[in-house]
Amino acid sequence: HGRCKASEHLGSSHTGKMIWPKLALLVAVVALATGAEDVDDKEVIVLTRANFQETISSNEFILVEFYAPWCGHCKALAPEYAKAAKTLAESGSAIKLGKVDATEEQELAESHGVRGYPTLKFFRNGNPVEYNGGRTASEIVNWLNKKTGPPAKALESVEDAKSFVEKAASVAVIGFFKDQTSDAAKVFLSVASMVDDYPFGITSSEDVFAEYKVEDGKVVLFKQFDEGRADFEGELKEEVLKKFVSSNALPLVVEFNHETAQKIFGGEIKSHLLLFLSKEAGHFDQHLESARTVAKEFRDQLLFVTINADEEDHDRI
Repeated sequence: HGRCKASEHLGSSHTGKMIWPKLALLVAVVALATGAEDVDDKEVIVLTRANFQETISSNEFILVEFYAPWCGHCKALAPEYAKAAKTLAESGSAIKLGKVDATEEQELAESHGVRGYPTLKFFRNGNPVEYNGGRTASEIVNWLNKKTGPPAKALESVEDAKSFVEKAASVAVIGFFKDQTSDAAKVFLSVASMVDDYPFGITSSEDVFAEYKVEDGKVVLFKQFDEGRADFEGELKEEVLKKFVSSNALPLVVEFNHETAQKIFGGEIKSHLLLFLSKEAGHFDQHLESARTVAKEFRDQLLFVTINADEEDHDRI
């Protein structure tokens, strides 16, 4: 994830050519940061030296962001962080989110080993661990839910399963196992605990099996785009299942923006085909379908990425 160094102040210019991932991430952050001034973050607890220890001690689970007001990466995170706090509060979760202005609270930041911004630390009963999840609201919520509960949610009925899929931001993964102590189920649960970006569910219900026309031992990834679902057909091994989730959780053709940037560069597929298209000229409508057709053939090897050439921020790419 991108960070501002504690020793630098935003405004330094970048010269020379930059490689695609580095430059694209910078562009995504700057674009988001410029539009992130008004953020409703009333559910985020403002932490200072005066209330830090008491707040950490009185909350079983709390995620804390150490930020600098001038940092572009922090500005980019702010609306997503606030949205995550609101989502958790509205769901009645005991998990809290807090933030520390590290430029005002330098001693506090130093005592927690903060070297760059934003630094996020998750405290469970006062014990901190480094946050290593994604930076969208849904990714933050999923990561926190995984760390504070079971790796996969138990789905006892068709209603449970449907609600689970519908409530997911874009992707949900369900394992269908009659015996949840089997070796196959253990592999599934192990992957569920490793993949923090998406919610995982598990079911032994015959009704749920029938509803989704699935046999015992199968894994299905449900998505709110492309073909709607992807059924795992490979051998149930951790690395194979992880790659399946990673490659199927993104659309066949991904539009580059601040929300998708981290998934594009942090995913299992490292080779990217860039399509520079103009929305104003109607290129997306003209070429997207044929691009999807070709992308299907290369799903596990090559990621197709569209870049809107009309956006000024994208000129540098």
